[in-house]
Amino acid sequence: MSNGFLLGAGASFELSMPLVDELTKTFKSALLRNIDKPYYSCPDKIKNVVRSLLLDKDLNYEEILGRIEIETMRNRDEKLHNDWHWLLGRYNEAIFILLLDIHERNLSYIEERLELLAPIGNFITDKPLWVFSLNHDLLFEMLCAHLNIPVKFGFGERVSIGKFQFDKLSRDHMDKNKFSFLKGRGVNLVKIHGALDLFVQGNDKEYFKIVNESSWNGIVKDVSALVASDTATKDYGGRVANEVTYNDDNGELQFLRMSIMSGKHKYSRRVQHNLDEWFFKIFQGHINHVEQLYCIGYSFGDSHINNVIYEWMSFSEKRKITIVDPAISSIPLPFRHLKEQVTLIQSGFLQFLNQDSSDFQKNKIKLFEEARKLSRKMLINS
Repeated sequence: MSNGFLLGAGASFELSMPLVDELTKTFKSALLRNIDKPYYSCPDKIKNVVRSLLLDKDLNYEEILGRIEIETMRNRDEKLHNDWHWLLGRYNEAIFILLLDIHERNLSYIEERLELLAPIGNFITDKPLWVFSLNHDLLFEMLCAHLNIPVKFGFGERVSIGKFQFDKLSRDHMDKNKFSFLKGRGVNLVKIHGALDLFVQGNDKEYFKIVNESSWNGIVKDVSALVASDTATKDYGGRVANEVTYNDDNGELQFLRMSIMSGKHKYSRRVQHNLDEWFFKIFQGHINHVEQLYCIGYSFGDSHINNVIYEWMSFSEKRKITIVDPAISSIPLPFRHLKEQVTLIQSGFLQFLNQDSSDFQKNKIKLFEEARKLSRKMLINS
């Protein structure tokens, strides 16, 4: 059996990606600045509710999106329903744009720290390392490119759209469970809640994932270039919310819908997302290839994820989880009666990976950790 990683926000924190409080601060600030701009304009009845949500210090960005989802669902008035749904698309797109901007501004910072993730190779045996990520970022793709580690995403076809290369997962392949994953050495990466480089197309919801293997940061550059090339913006003077557009070979406008799944109703039938349930099903099915699961920087706040882990652990006493989190002090409540199968490690991701490294390397990681904590504190207090 293989090793597996389940990555939460804490796994990306040391490489510049935001925790919930940081992204909330940035999200609220950006949208309050732009709430009266034409792109985010909406009826005063809605704007007043949204402004109060953005000013509420107790709400994080997912809770704000969750409230907008609720308003979209429960408004029977067709115009109000459409206005709320329209706004939800723009606010989800804002998460995409903010995260992409963080990648672009921190490429040097990320590159300096990628080598500290090299010990991930120790978890790859003659069988692949399964990585189930709840994050939307591109760090693991960049890491695999940097370390020349083979990586597969379950997609079986390679296609071109303009100058961009994509791996494609067709509806036919999904329906027939024809997923292209490694069986030998390498990484199988599943993005459970969508990602910056993953897009959805058509009523059948076929999936397209940008690939760029030419350099460690090629994936970020291509996502940025794809968004910048948006045809609707260039030719028609306006964006389509939460989508990227392009002209196909026949000159017809086509749409790539952004896949990021946020808010409070992930994989709920009450809320329609661009991402359908297939990536959750992939997680449910393929976690069975794993015997030792390392939960890195995950708060155990998603019940749908916890339920899958619980069912997986319940099947065999040989299945074990190791929770890696600097703040962990006790076994999460749903798993306390399975404590023989749970190990706790109070550590950040970089410390955990470099337990056997030199003192110089460990001190370097401590300095990086302190600097990252300071930047978080400065942002939250600004």
